[in-house]
Amino acid sequence: MKKHLITIGVCFALAACASQPEQTEEQKSSAQANQQMQSVTGNPQDSAPAWVFLPKSDKGLASSACVDWSGNMAVDRPQAVAAARADMAQQISIKASVLDKLYNRKLQAEGKSDVGSTFEQVTKQVSSETLEGSTPEEISLAQIDGKKYLCALVVKEDTRETFDTLVDESNRQLDPQSKAALYEEFRTQKAMKELEKELESL
Repeated sequence: MKKHLITIGVCFALAACASQPEQTEEQKSSAQANQQMQSVTGNPQDSAPAWVFLPKSDKGLASSACVDWSGNMAVDRPQAVAAARADMAQQISIKASVLDKLYNRKLQAEGKSDVGSTFEQVTKQVSSETLEGSTPEEISLAQIDGKKYLCALVVKEDTRETFDTLVDESNRQLDPQSKAALYEEFRTQKAMKELEKELESL
């Protein structure tokens, strides 16, 4: 009798395991992000989507931001989206500074000079155009360090268009190889701190 009970118990356990759906990559990333956050804050109730900490999109530029949750979605949602767009503008500005340093380093190595504007000088106009075309992709509540927030992820599709505008407005002459290399640097998804660190090291 005991043997039958054990067999039935094992069957139920296996059936339960088999019926559980596999986690998607996004769910795994969020679970990992939550574990890291909880280890920092010490609050086991803290939870947020992975894109809050590492915004990225296959479509183009991505940025995220959170605002204090007031309980009023109509007020908090536009604030979160606006904050994410402001973060994207800052991200584009830092990317432009990185491009300037890389471009100037190349010119120095070749003994050349350029009379065009810097990429950084034209970022205000480019950022404005970019932000107009950015759209909210995700909106989610999050709890961080015991506080509730409303978070937004905004994405600007067609990174190439933004980059080409940056180059065109600066009037800089780029050979195809240099342009391709700078574009790869521009389109790479990097966190703000990583971008700032890269800028300091150049």
